[in-house]
Amino acid sequence: MRDLAIRVLTKAGKAGCRPPDCRILVANFTLDSGATSNLGIQLADAVSHELATQQSAIQVIDRSLLRAYIEQERVPAQVFNQEKAMQWLGKQFGGTTVLKGTTWVESSSLHVRVNLLSCEKHKKGSLEELIFSYPDLEAALGPVEPYSKNPMVSQHSIPKLSRAGLDGVSSPRCVYCPQPSYTNPARGAKIEGTALFDVVVSAEGLVTDATILRGLPFGLNEAAMSTIRNWKFKPSTLEGKPITAMVQIEVTFHLY
Repeated sequence: MRDLAIRVLTKAGKAGCRPPDCRILVANFTLDSGATSNLGIQLADAVSHELATQQSAIQVIDRSLLRAYIEQERVPAQVFNQEKAMQWLGKQFGGTTVLKGTTWVESSSLHVRVNLLSCEKHKKGSLEELIFSYPDLEAALGPVEPYSKNPMVSQHSIPKLSRAGLDGVSSPRCVYCPQPSYTNPARGAKIEGTALFDVVVSAEGLVTDATILRGLPFGLNEAAMSTIRNWKFKPSTLEGKPITAMVQIEVTFHLY
């Protein structure tokens, strides 16, 4: 890892990364499919540490900030694997450059390929590779999402929320539910996809809370959440009486 970090830093100028103005964000390393893995995340942590150790003139962004951000925004790894999404992600942390890494297995060995990508310009660093043995590669490179399975939900004043569609609770019916607007960065990157939210609808038909289950980048999460909070519903009922309930809602963004 140390040798790989030194090679990356030696040729960092090709990606426009020059001290003292260069700030590198090391993204989670991915498989060829774009998905990440537990090993890919560990390798990214290790390379980030070596970059910071080898070069004090170039700043390396703390990856704990990235982990916290992905946990909050819950954007799938394959979305962030797109070049424009990586540039956008880097800029969220004040980065000027993103280190992208790809992993694969060949001849029973682990191959790692990395290169730097400028967040502002169409500049890339040299491709650098590392090959080594690693036990049980199939398990280590199994695709995972970079966020926990269950999101941290907000604390509600109601001790236990009913789930729409279960135990006799009807689903709320949308009365006023306009679609959120595309953000300009998302339109520029031609990002499409579906975000999923857990939404609490009160007995009065108002949205009182929303939690991201699966998100989208380029400010689309924020656009969706802002719009959802103004939606109005005919509330869920239980035995004919309106109640507060939680329901999953999908918001799809399409470019036309």
